[in-house]
Amino acid sequence: MEFHQFGADTDPDLLFVLGWGNQPTHAPVRWLIDRLAEAGWHVHTATIPVHITDVQREWVRPVERYADDLGRVPVLAHSAGGLTVAHADIDAETVTYLSPFWGFAPTSGGPLISLLARLPTDRRIIPRGGGDTDSLGEYGTEQQLADGADRISPAFLSTTARAHRTLPPIREDAVGFCSLTDDIVSTRAIGEHLPSDRIVLYDGGHELFSSGSREAHLDTLFAAIEDGAAAVKE
Repeated sequence: MEFHQFGADTDPDLLFVLGWGNQPTHAPVRWLIDRLAEAGWHVHTATIPVHITDVQREWVRPVERYADDLGRVPVLAHSAGGLTVAHADIDAETVTYLSPFWGFAPTSGGPLISLLARLPTDRRIIPRGGGDTDSLGEYGTEQQLADGADRISPAFLSTTARAHRTLPPIREDAVGFCSLTDDIVSTRAIGEHLPSDRIVLYDGGHELFSSGSREAHLDTLFAAIEDGAAAVKE
């Protein structure tokens, strides 16, 4: 796992756990990092590895260790970063989720996924399937897709499916942002784990920072990072 820092180190720290395949160099990701830094945060990004066999060992524990060194700070988490943070034992000031990967999308889940996940191999033999730049959002790029993976392993499916099944209760002041047209993660799973008054809907694809409506939601996002659920329940 890689960690990078952006903005002035004299500003308050913010931990941003990126999603599967995200890189801080991707234009839409960097757009949000820059907006966060301009708003006065010293942004620490966590880039999660793409090919894993154990969510706890390869995603959760490295984030826990880094967060422990930072102390009590706001945490922002996107997609698979949201799965990571939901499992992590972090004393966060606030937690804000962007399209958290708490379940497989209907188009990619189902009995076939369960069957493939049982194969005893970590070879990358399963086409990634689903998702194009439109699925990410209006500002999604081909580079974002290229930096993901063409194929995944049964071991990856198995460990992420297990993490979905064992998802802990989401903290009571957490806020989530998502689009009902997301075809990469399960929006139903988001609704099952977060009440509607702590979910902010936006128009666009899987990534808020790639969505055409991203500017319209910046103030609400910043408020959620600052104040948690109180910022969206008014």
